[in-house]
Formats: sequence, C-alpha cells, structure tokens
Amino acid sequence: MGLSSALNTALIGLGFNQRQLEVAATNIANSDTVGYTRKSISASASYDGNGRVTGVDTDSMRRHLDLAVQGQYRTSLAEYTFAGVSQQYTGRLDTLFGSINDAGSLPNTVNSFIGSVSNLVSGPENYSNRLEVVRTAQALVGKITGMSDQIQGMRQEVEYQIAEQVDRVNELLTDIQALDRQVVLHTQDGDMPVGLQDERDKLLEELSGYMDIEVKPTEQGGIRIHTSGGTPLYDVNVQKLTFDARGNVGATSVYDVDPAKRGVGTIALENSEGSRIDLLSTKTLRSGSLAALVNMRDEVLADAQTQLDELAASMSRAFSTHTEPGTAYPATGTQTGYEMDLANLQPGDSLTFDYKDMATGRTKSVTIYRSDGPEPPALTDTNDPDDIYLAVDFSSGNHATIAAGIQSALDADPRVGAGVFAAANPGGSVLRLESTAPGAVRIENASTRETVTSSSAHGDAFALFVDDGGEVFTGMADGRPNVAGFASRLTVNSELINDPSLLVEYAPGIPNGDATRPEAILDKLTKAKTAFSPESKTGGRTAIFEGSINDFVTAIVSHQSGRAAQAKATAMGQEVVTANLKGRLDESAKVDVDKELAQLVQLQNAYAANARVMQVVRDLYDILMRS
Repeated sequence: MGLSSALNTALIGLGFNQRQLEVAATNIANSDTVGYTRKSISASASYDGNGRVTGVDTDSMRRHLDLAVQGQYRTSLAEYTFAGVSQQYTGRLDTLFGSINDAGSLPNTVNSFIGSVSNLVSGPENYSNRLEVVRTAQALVGKITGMSDQIQGMRQEVEYQIAEQVDRVNELLTDIQALDRQVVLHTQDGDMPVGLQDERDKLLEELSGYMDIEVKPTEQGGIRIHTSGGTPLYDVNVQKLTFDARGNVGATSVYDVDPAKRGVGTIALENSEGSRIDLLSTKTLRSGSLAALVNMRDEVLADAQTQLDELAASMSRAFSTHTEPGTAYPATGTQTGYEMDLANLQPGDSLTFDYKDMATGRTKSVTIYRSDGPEPPALTDTNDPDDIYLAVDFSSGNHATIAAGIQSALDADPRVGAGVFAAANPGGSVLRLESTAPGAVRIENASTRETVTSSSAHGDAFALFVDDGGEVFTGMADGRPNVAGFASRLTVNSELINDPSLLVEYAPGIPNGDATRPEAILDKLTKAKTAFSPESKTGGRTAIFEGSINDFVTAIVSHQSGRAAQAKATAMGQEVVTANLKGRLDESAKVDVDKELAQLVQLQNAYAANARVMQVVRDLYDILMRS
C-alpha cells in the first residue's frame, strides 16, 4: 500500500469514527427519551479492480428494534384500551345499581317499598302506613328514573368521546402520512431516516390505542395501515373517518344500519373519491378504545337501560293487571276446555292457558297477546319449548275473526302442533278454547290478563305506576311495544298520591282494615311469577327469566356486578400481557449506557490510531521531501 492509499484510508477511518462517536453520543443523550430506539452504523471494506482494499464504505444507519414484538404490542395495546374502557363503564354501572349493603341503592329502595307494603298488610287501617307506601313508591320511581337519566348521560358522554377520538385518529393518520412521505423521500435518496421512523412509530402506537391496526412495509420504505379486519386506513392516501355525533341521545336512541332509524352517530370511512363504508354495520372495529366506546353505548349501557325499562314495565303491569279466570266448558259432563271473555283486553293484554300431555306428563304454558300492529311484544320472539308466547291481531273487533286468528297462531306453532286445540267464538266477545282430544291433551286452566284503569274496583289490581301523563301502561302503543325508555317515563298515579286510602278501600263498602289489596300488592312484588324478556340478559342471551319483581331486581344487580368483575379481571390480565410485551419491545430497543460508554473508549482509541497513521504518513512525506 502506498503512502497516498494509507493516508486516504486513515482519512476515511477518521470520518467513520467521527460518525460512530456522534451516534454513540446521541444514544447516550436519548437513553431516557420515550420512543427512542438505539442506533448504530456499520462499514464495509472497498476494493479496487485488483481486489485490494482501498478504503472503507460507510453503510446506512439502522435501528435496533424487534418488529415482531412491536406488532404484537400494538395488537395487545388495542385490546388493553378496550378492556380499560369496559372496566371504567361497567364499574360505574355497578356502583349505580349498588347492592343491598349500599344505602340508597336500587335493591335497598325496592326493599324499602316492599317493607312499607308489608307494614300495610299488618296494619291497613293505619294512615301513616298508607302514606309510607306512597312515599316509598315515589322514592322507587325517583330512583329508577334517576338511574335511567344517568345511564343516558353516560351514553351521551360516550357519544362525545367517540367524536373526539375520531378527530384524533384523523389527525394521527394525517401526521403519519406526512412523516411517511419524508421517510420514503429520504430512503430513495439513499439515507435511512431513523429519527423520522421513531416519530412515525410513536404516532402508530397512539393510533393502535384507538383502533386495532396492522402495519405493513412497502418496497419504497413507507408503510400501509389497515384494520385487523383488512379495511385500509392509509396507503399513500389517508382514508378519513367521519362521525355524525348526536346531541340528544336518549333511551330510544339506538344504532341501526338504516339511517332513517338510527338515533346515534356512526363511524364511517370515506376515501378521496367520496365512497363511504359504515364501519359499525360491517363490524370492522374489533378492539381499541373506539370499539369499546361503541360497545358501551350500543350494548352494555343499552342493556342496563333495558333492564330498568323491564323492571319499570313489569312493576306497572303487575299492579295494573287483573287476572280473570276462565269458565270451564262445558259446565257439565266431560270438560274439554274453557271459555274466556275477551271484551276488556287492550293492546298488550293477554290470555293464557296451561295444558298437559297426559302420556308424558309434560305441561306447557301458552300466552297469546293482543297485538294490533306490525311489531309484537318482545317475548313472542322467544323459542322456549314450554313457555310459548304468541301474538294475534284483535283490531278487527270481530270476535269470530279473532278466534280464527288464535286458531291459526296455535296451529302454526310447532311447539303446540296443528289441530291440538280448537278456538271458536260461540257469541259476543267470548272465546271458547277446547282440546280436540281431551283424553290425550288436557287444558289445566285458562284466564285473561286485563289492564285496569285508575284505582279499579278489583282487589288484586290498580294502576299504582303509570306512564308519563298519567296514562295506564299496557306495554303497547300505536301497534308497537313501548317498553323502551319507560324507566324514564315512570310515575306514581296521582290519584293514589291524592287519596292513599285507595290502597285499602278500593270500592264502596270495603272496610278500612281490609288487607285484600295490600296482600295482593305484596304477593305481586315477592311471589307472583313474571316473564322477563331475554333482552334484559338476566336469563341468558335467549332465555326468558321468570321470577318475582324482587327476584328480577336481585338478578339485574347480580348481572351488573358480575359484568363489572369480569371486565376488571380482563383489564388486569390484559394489562399484564401488554406490559410484558412493552417490556420486551423496550428491551430490544433500549440504550445500554454502559455499553455505549465502553464503545466510546474504543472509538476514541480507533480515532487516535487513525490520527497516528496520518501523522506517520505526514512524517514520511516530510522525509521524502527533504531527501
């Protein structure tokens, strides 16, 4: 190697050492900087045409980072934020519903009402007992309506949070696009823009907290972003998210794929050409805080509202429903069925009968609702083999036509079977229901359940809880169920507030010490079995919950408590997983200051060696020039 070659190599070595020193110093300076990854540069020897080393080529700078762990961490982070949001709102619901040990909780308020009714049974003539029933009834209504308002307040809060997070996601995608374009530009120029890549990764980490994303590299050094379901968010151009937030979310405000029926905002994806995809209808969002917020608004909080609506509706219906037993038919001889008068049935009222298969001993119950519109009560959507709920249109007013409708409904249901029963109208508003084979299938009992008006003359029924405006609640309005939102409309009948004596003296001649009506109230609260819709989620997703009103309160409180406990356990477990992945990611990218300092010493020695070579070459040149 000649002197010129040696001098050139030493100069290149000095330049490379200088860059290494700068990188090491930068690593040490940023060892505590969040999102910073350790950097390094490498070099390779250069050769001439004869294969002789002529110098050193400096390779590009690289980041030290485990990309596989980084992808797992982003996925886990989305699941962690989902779990965190779920824990927050289920915990708030659990606190809202409370427990028997919490003063002022729903179960305590219900128990106070039941206790006041029990005292009225013991002392119906005591006026203070009557006043206490009215007071505790008002307190119970206030508790239910207040809880309903708080739940809808949480849903409105979620609506605004979704809007804020959608705006932030759009900002992040725009910022990622700007950084990505710079990365691609520098990469094409032969540089490795590791600092820009760190900044881009920080934005991607924040984005993965909002949405479940997957990031793929491009051949140009850029990235593509899509959801875990494959919907593109960024590929050269940004796909913009939109959210049409609603400012008045209420109990009847629900999500629907039909924009005309939708009462809440939806998240949509729009591209530069104007095409639009509803991400909620396609169930694109699977994890991340956005998916969690949507789940809270449309599922968890909506379920809690449904439970309150079911409780309010069941209380109202229990008190205002009079059961009128059917008459055995025929009156003499072998009984084949029952006759029932349908004259007083309003939309939402029902007739019911139990029958027994004499061969197997199996008993089934059939309830037929009066439903005069396009949408029947929710219980008719259930498929329980032994508790059968059907709906028939009574709007014709022709009881022969009504009887024919009942016959068709029974024949069409495979749980009953065609031809098992015969329904007819012998005259007036009477329905005659008979078993076609009494020896094989026997009708055990039959009755109508009629909604009474106001204080009523029936000892077993009166309208204690009514709809907003004082209207008696039947569960149907304008041909559709109107249970949704009833918890916010529930009120105590002003007639009872103004005259508490009606709690006992419900008709002329009833003594003030008669306990008939108080006992009926207490039985309906604690003993009478009521069927609650599967939408309340207390009997499972598709099963009917049957029990007393008090049983239902216990079930919904238990449901909320269990859901909160499950959400908390899930969040804690996901926190451990995410923290573990974060630790592994940080470990792969962290700066070891001790190693960097040791490398600085080595680089200083190398720098000194190259400088010494240059000094020797200089001395040799001086000798040559003097000789």
